[in-house]
Amino acid sequence: MNKKVQSIKWLYLSVFLLPVLGMAQEKGKEKETNIDEVVLVGYTKVSKKDVTNAVSSVKAEALKDMPVNSAAEAIQGRLAGVQVQTSEGSPGAEVDIKVRGGTSITGSNAPLYIVDGVQMDNAMSLLTPKEIESIEVLKDASSTSIYGSRGANGVVLITTKSGRKRATTTINYNGFTGVRKIMNTLDVLDPYQFVMYQYELYNKNGVADDITAFATRYGTYNELESKYKNVKTRDWQDELFGKEAFNFTHNLTVNGGSEKSAFALTLNHVDEDGIMLKSGFKRSMVNFKYDYDISKKLKFGFNARYSRSLINGVGTSSTGSQSNNRLRNAVRYQPFEGGSNIPVDDFDPSYATNTNLVNPLILNDNEVRDNRSNDLLLNGYINWNITKDITFRSVIGYVQRDIITNQFWGVVTSQARANADMPIVQLDRSQSRRITNTNTLNYTKKFGDHKLDILLGQEIIKTDGESSYTYVKWFPKSILPEEAFANIAAATPPAGLIQDAARTAALPPDRLASFFGRVNYIYANKYILTASVRADGSNVFMKGNQWGYFPAASLAWKIKEEKFLKDVNWLDELKLRVGYGLSGNNRITSYLWANFYNVSANNGYVFGTSVTPGAAISTTQANPNVKWEATVSKNAGIDFEFFNSRLYGSVDGYITDTKDLLVLAKVPFPGYSNQFQNSGKTQNKGLEFTLGGVIVNKEDFTWKTDINLSANKNKILSLGSGVRPGQDSYLVQSGGIGGFDFIAKVGSSVGTYYGYVTEGRYEISDFDYNAATQVYTLKAGVPSSSAIALGAKAVQPGDLKLKDLNGDGQITDADRTELGSAQPKFYGGFNQTFRYKNFDMSLFFNFSVGNKVYNANKIENTTQYLYRDNNMAAEVADRWRWFDNNGVKVNDPTALAALNANTTMWTPPTGQYILHSYGIEDGSFLRLNNVTLGFTLPKGSLDAVGVKNFRLYATVNNVFVITKYSGYDPEASTRRNPLTPGVDYSAYPRSRFFVTGVDITF
Repeated sequence: MNKKVQSIKWLYLSVFLLPVLGMAQEKGKEKETNIDEVVLVGYTKVSKKDVTNAVSSVKAEALKDMPVNSAAEAIQGRLAGVQVQTSEGSPGAEVDIKVRGGTSITGSNAPLYIVDGVQMDNAMSLLTPKEIESIEVLKDASSTSIYGSRGANGVVLITTKSGRKRATTTINYNGFTGVRKIMNTLDVLDPYQFVMYQYELYNKNGVADDITAFATRYGTYNELESKYKNVKTRDWQDELFGKEAFNFTHNLTVNGGSEKSAFALTLNHVDEDGIMLKSGFKRSMVNFKYDYDISKKLKFGFNARYSRSLINGVGTSSTGSQSNNRLRNAVRYQPFEGGSNIPVDDFDPSYATNTNLVNPLILNDNEVRDNRSNDLLLNGYINWNITKDITFRSVIGYVQRDIITNQFWGVVTSQARANADMPIVQLDRSQSRRITNTNTLNYTKKFGDHKLDILLGQEIIKTDGESSYTYVKWFPKSILPEEAFANIAAATPPAGLIQDAARTAALPPDRLASFFGRVNYIYANKYILTASVRADGSNVFMKGNQWGYFPAASLAWKIKEEKFLKDVNWLDELKLRVGYGLSGNNRITSYLWANFYNVSANNGYVFGTSVTPGAAISTTQANPNVKWEATVSKNAGIDFEFFNSRLYGSVDGYITDTKDLLVLAKVPFPGYSNQFQNSGKTQNKGLEFTLGGVIVNKEDFTWKTDINLSANKNKILSLGSGVRPGQDSYLVQSGGIGGFDFIAKVGSSVGTYYGYVTEGRYEISDFDYNAATQVYTLKAGVPSSSAIALGAKAVQPGDLKLKDLNGDGQITDADRTELGSAQPKFYGGFNQTFRYKNFDMSLFFNFSVGNKVYNANKIENTTQYLYRDNNMAAEVADRWRWFDNNGVKVNDPTALAALNANTTMWTPPTGQYILHSYGIEDGSFLRLNNVTLGFTLPKGSLDAVGVKNFRLYATVNNVFVITKYSGYDPEASTRRNPLTPGVDYSAYPRSRFFVTGVDITF
């Protein structure tokens, strides 16, 4: 075990476990957990003590101290077996949630979200913590199979807050304001180091034109020290990301009820600046819930939720690919003013062409992106207690999402410069609609020692939508973005050129019909059996393969209720659980079993001054045999409570096998590039551990703590027809800088990096030196990295050296190997909450241990590639040197060795970017995610003015991170492909958030 793992382990023991174990010595006055707490498990609520499945839950009480604008951020690290990862630090950044590691290879690993009984995509990013009553995550197939379709990746059940009947109307306002600041920046060469490096590049080969060009741009060697050691440094990262970004968030809740009704109204408004210039996030939301008892047997309710959001700014990369890397401009642009006859704050077209760089501030002004989304959720229910034992419930829901994205590229951008230096606009529009209807019949009966609960249900889900895409070139050079968005007719093609036509597309309709049932049987309050089955019919698959069947069963034994433990006073609960189930996944586009035509301008014809789209057959080959992906899950767990519920927790172990994976496989057929197939198997094995306790429970002081720890081991068992006969792997491109930099391999985990092993640099001892010609020639038997890393240039002392793994005496593609995985060995979080009289304090940590991060920025910023006049990472200052302190090139082996006796870095390679082990770093971290300090006025203090509760609080989010990772943040992951996680490339830097707020109830 390495030192980092040991240090974190002992930190847990000292901060958490030892105090919890020691608290058994102190007697508490009251029970701190509610034994009758209920959780939502598959269409009905169940007493927590009767749950037989693997379920993690978090209640509103745990989220109240989290002043964040996304529910996903609020639950990060709080649920065992649930990984929550924000891709980067930009406002409104995408959030990935995986339950027990995820099961798919090329498909989405997102869980199924159910909000108040209605399916809603990406719900955790849309809901605010203040409107959530509870979140339950169903993790094993014995609980998820009741949801059949898409249950394979877990199910997240979200219940929003409701009013209370026979309650007075209360008004709560919770508002906070704060400021965000960048946490850290990437170190680069200072101005003097930069010009010394450029001197070497321009002068190394002795080309007269290059030597003159350097002197013209930067000055003679004798001028460099005096000119650049004291020159004004331009810290582009600070200028682009260094502003104080303010946030204003308002939450207003009004709830109450009469004898027969209850209502809750929630209003939310967020105005959040990003730390990057001209970036930000705004959202306005209203949510109204109403419940009414028509009679003692019949009641109904409805929920209406609408939100509008706007994300401003292009960020640091639109796709994370090399061609769209905007972060490069802030890191590699020359770090000082001067060096050209054009001022540094003006656009220099020659410099842009020669360096592939644009002043980051100018570029940021010339790129505009407004991403608007409107989300509507309508749902209603009717509940009829037919008899005291039989209940009918019907829920109908409608979800609609409209996304409007406007993008503008001004004259300095590469897109405009490729189109006669004229601005470009792209307008994207999409709408998706989903209608859901669920009907259930529930029978409950208790007779003697027997308790029976039977659920029968039927559900239909209908999804539709459409989209449009308009790409308009050749706007007047002086046009403003807002003018271009509003008047695309202002674009006029130059003579002889044509405009692309707008494209529209319909979202293939998705239809799902389901029937399900579940039986829950309890005998003598000791033995519990839960069995369920669901049948799903989907139009995603061809007739004959449309129906999938998903059975499940689980058992629980309340050992505490046995006679031999009944009188053990220090034991409050001991329950053993086992479960087995099958769940499914159909998350591919509908009708892929048939050949359809795609409409595209690429297949069109010219008509007038525009292109009329034409149709061509899809490059995805039809597959009439594709069927449901299936996941089999086995789970065993134990729940416990001790010392009058002062110590409580659970342990779960699981094995999840997924077969018939829905994989987008490459096919060798002419005219087609891929095909969806049921190909391959994966497996996840893991352990989950939760522990909580009340360490101190005095009248004036309480101290509570909770911890969760999860370990998951992912493995690919088969790739099926996804590989050629006799092969057990295939390579994957992340789309960044390293070519095929991941591998999908049988026996390895999903997210395995693949590249070369860095062996340092070539030293003088690796060469023969010809004094007459002053030429270094690589010795026989020393493998050459020339073809792979150096652009086929002859190897010289100081060049990057790669390891010859197969021992054939040369560096080729065959020398690539697995370089680690993005999968952590274990991860989790722990929370400490304190109360002293009217003061409260909470500290929340989350952590990950054993995962690797692909620092693609580090590879790029230490590789020269094709361009001079680019700044580099600070470690390049320690590179191999060819020139002495007088600016004279050194060739003599003895003198050259002495010159580099104290340098360790290689010369930045001039070949293509490749992944080598230098870019793979330990991504383990311990983050203090949140510290909150609050003060609540004593009850009754403000009764005279109608204030029931008044609390002031101050919070710091993302306080610090303990990590060896050298990039912006170890949690960055800029790829959406499940096969290529953990890539930090052009990620928007993460910030620290300082907050003050007030919580008032009237």
